Amino acid sequence: MLRIARFMLCTCLASAARAQVVTVDEGSFALVRNGERIGREDFSIRSAPSAAGRMFVTQGTVVTGTHRLAPGLNADTAGFPVRYQVEVREDRQVTESYAGQSAGNRYSSRSQRDDGESAREYRLPSGTVAAEDGVIHHLWFVVRRGAGSRVPVLAPRRGTLDTLSVELVGTERLTIDVREFEARHFRVRGGSDVSIRDIWVDLQGRLLKVSIPSSKFVAVREEGPR
Repeated sequence: MLRIARFMLCTCLASAARAQVVTVDEGSFALVRNGERIGREDFSIRSAPSAAGRMFVTQGTVVTGTHRLAPGLNADTAGFPVRYQVEVREDRQVTESYAGQSAGNRYSSRSQRDDGESAREYRLPSGTVAAEDGVIHHLWFVVRRGAGSRVPVLAPRRGTLDTLSVELVGTERLTIDVREFEARHFRVRGGSDVSIRDIWVDLQGRLLKVSIPSSKFVAVREEGPR
């Protein structure tokens, strides 16, 4: 009986661990262009259970002036997009809604704008991740592949598939909200806009800072991760 009780306890603990929702990263970025603050991005990246196993669930809100972008992404443990949706508002009015989901390596999407509705379908290569234009926390899926990686990246609303290369520049120290962090500095190259993105993450892989020199844009954590 004691062995049975121990077995049942272990089984319950294992089930509880599988069901646990784990916060991978969460916080907010100050968005700056030409030295002037233009907005803010709030985000969360969590690992959660699903019928198909664990899944990354991300949510965010990007506000710049009267423009508001609210993306939500579910991805498998490799970062492959399973479901994605985003709502775009201007002056509190919805100007676009977008939803996409994958079945195997096929990804289908539908968007609704003021000028009408459109639908598209793609065949995504293995290893694809989704990174929406103007959404900083989606870059986490790119840099987590590590230095030397070439990552297929879907820009959902733009409807393009690019391959980005990830390089390690080195290890640096960043000060965020009077706290110092040892950070790995990655450089991401490629994409249809050929912009270089400099991305800093802490030793746990949590995003700290993103810089796009060509557009004089910087996103910095308002508070360092804890």
